[in-house]
Amino acid sequence: MNKQTIITILLVLAAMAGQAQEIKMNEPSLNDYIPMLNAMGYQAYSFDVSAIKGRNVTFNVREFVKGKEVDGSPRLLFPYIFEAKGDKLVYGFLPSENDSTALCYFNWENTLRSASSLKLRQIYWESEDKYVYSYVSKPFELTMSLEKDTFIPLVCYCSFWYDAEDKVTRCCGENFIKPDLSSDILKNVPHYYVLGIKFY
Repeated sequence: MNKQTIITILLVLAAMAGQAQEIKMNEPSLNDYIPMLNAMGYQAYSFDVSAIKGRNVTFNVREFVKGKEVDGSPRLLFPYIFEAKGDKLVYGFLPSENDSTALCYFNWENTLRSASSLKLRQIYWESEDKYVYSYVSKPFELTMSLEKDTFIPLVCYCSFWYDAEDKVTRCCGENFIKPDLSSDILKNVPHYYVLGIKFY
């Protein structure tokens, strides 16, 4: 191999290495928008409900304060029993016009879509000397058996709490909530809603 050939090969390799280090713009996908939507208060959880297709269903919510279910709970998020005809259920949350309520959205494919409001409670942020509304949603572990007349919890909407030791408000712990509400995070959460379905 002569000197000219070696120089040519080295130049080609250098050019290829330079190209490999280029930054290129991609066409954004729908998944690229999800973190931005989440940051703006949009959350969505999708469930395969084909196992109870054709059953009569209600949307239910249970409310808890300091670990105890409050009077008037459970209640219906939607005032009617309906026949489930689709295979997919989406539970989600939308930005609200004020801090004291959350908008819960549900869409049962080919059957029903609606929204309902949830009343929120303030927590006192001692180190900042102010009251704040701060909530996060977490899905449940889907381990319950599908028995008639049983409430199936799907999403937990829970308040932050004030951590006096670190002087911050937080809501950290398990990423999935246990259906029997034994998750450690719920021992600290002062107020939360359990959203789910009941079928007949």
